[in-house]
Amino acid sequence: MLDKSPPESIVDKVVNNPAYELLGGYQLFLRRVTIPIILVLILLLSYTLFSSFISSDNATILAFGFTGLLLGPVLNLDRLLAEWLK
Repeated sequence: MLDKSPPESIVDKVVNNPAYELLGGYQLFLRRVTIPIILVLILLLSYTLFSSFISSDNATILAFGFTGLLLGPVLNLDRLLAEWLK
């Protein structure tokens, strides 16, 4: 009577999805690691560049804003690489 199986969680959907089997299953791990590293590197580079032109406080705000604006392109680059590696 109550043979309802529990609903699939988001993790189950990702793990069982063959689209994420790129690079031998390491694609999920690489994605979770490389995107934050790339964003931190962009933040540090932009802070270094902006701090040579303006004061440190304003360079910090500008660097965070610039990195926030580049969040979309970084995620789209990840999606492009995933499509390219299929």
